[in-house]
Amino acid sequence: NDWDVVPVFYGTDRVRKDEPKRAVYTSERARKLELGRALVTVPKSHQVPNIERPFAIRIPYINVTIYEQAEDPKQHFTVQELKALSREEFIALTRARIGGSDAFKDQAVVFVHGYNTEFDYALFRTAQMAYDLKFDGAALLYSWPSASGVTGYYYDRESSEQAEPYLRE
Repeated sequence: NDWDVVPVFYGTDRVRKDEPKRAVYTSERARKLELGRALVTVPKSHQVPNIERPFAIRIPYINVTIYEQAEDPKQHFTVQELKALSREEFIALTRARIGGSDAFKDQAVVFVHGYNTEFDYALFRTAQMAYDLKFDGAALLYSWPSASGVTGYYYDRESSEQAEPYLRE
């Protein structure tokens, strides 16, 4: 293979939309916790600390994409699989990952992103950090509903505050 796969376990209180290819998490508040696991591909050609993504031409502020190169796991971070899990499945898979670790025996790391962050980007950043650190424990992401735009600061501030009980859960 020309890429490696990093499992990222996630918790989120974003709204999930089931799209034809796979589920996506929006910037809307679901007001409930959802758990899951994503399998993120990292190209063997990856350069630390980049997140290689398809080349795109976008108009800032109005979020219009004029051109975007196709995703290719040989060149880009991609989401190979994304699956919502029950609490029991989540705990079992996380425990299995932690139990199977060698370099970081019995360890997990939790990443909580900041302002202006899309769900997929947060997944890619979590995978990138785990990959670059050669972290073989469980990489966990908590993703609260960010508006993912420079004008969304106040929405993001409120979203991060209302997400606190879900993160604790």
